[in-house]
Amino acid sequence: MHLDNFVEIISGKLLNNPCISSINQFTSKVKNVNTGDAFLSRDINEIQEAIKRGAYAIVSDECLDIIDNEIAWILVSDIDLSILKFIKYTKLMNSINIYLFDDISFKIAKNIIKDKQVAIVSDTYELLESVSKRHIIINFDILLFDIYFLQHSDVWFFNIIKQTMFEIMLVFDNQEYYITFPSIFITYLNNVIAFCKQRYINVTLNINSDMFLPIFITSNACISSYGSSMRFIYASKNNNLIKHYIDFVKGANWGVPLCITNKKYDGIDCHNFDTKEALINIFKDCRYHFFIVEGIESDELIQFLDCKDVIKSLF
Repeated sequence: MHLDNFVEIISGKLLNNPCISSINQFTSKVKNVNTGDAFLSRDINEIQEAIKRGAYAIVSDECLDIIDNEIAWILVSDIDLSILKFIKYTKLMNSINIYLFDDISFKIAKNIIKDKQVAIVSDTYELLESVSKRHIIINFDILLFDIYFLQHSDVWFFNIIKQTMFEIMLVFDNQEYYITFPSIFITYLNNVIAFCKQRYINVTLNINSDMFLPIFITSNACISSYGSSMRFIYASKNNNLIKHYIDFVKGANWGVPLCITNKKYDGIDCHNFDTKEALINIFKDCRYHFFIVEGIESDELIQFLDCKDVIKSLF
């Protein structure tokens, strides 16, 4: 790409008169810099290394000392916006497809999609490194251009043989799988598989269940491993997930659920809490088996609990 075009695309300002007239790729990771690339500097300590690796341009939102006048030094006002403008240009030129997934579908996609033509990224910097891919899956809002959304599929791409709350036996592509995976997320799994099938993307059902299982606790509100306790907690700040979780636990007639929230939901006991000590005391209430906590994420909640028994891989 001609240097002048690159500067214009990212809304930059060329600070010197370099010898080079074009650049190859644009990267924010110094380890990915090859001869002829433009390097996006977020750490001035990496600039020397980028130049040694052959960078033809340094892009920054700071006025830097020009230590090599043969390469281009480009100033931008907003790094994230410059990245998005470059991605928009590259997307149009190379027919890249970008899809927005909800958080659960995004986690499923990271588990089952191993296809090299697909990138699954969670921020604009990872997105910049993935513009050579045909399909890019994201889980964050993005500006400047249209993206596709994951669609619900009414067609099922696997057959369920047996199913409990947290375990599923199914047949997919003529192969039988037994996976530890909450039944509440089964439609999410089918939607991701449908997405892949429609685009000839390879998938494998090797799912890391720790990403989807709730927090299992003892009667003293200590974290326990899956299968060693009949009491568990689902926590989220996402209102749609909270509603899914409530429907999920209401379907289990062998335990009593409680929603810990500042709202009211039909068909389930609701309770407020003010402090983490109060929250832990609620978890110790033997009247309840399933807890839905609104307003906090699971990884935050773990920090409140006695974690001496927590599995290292949990979250």
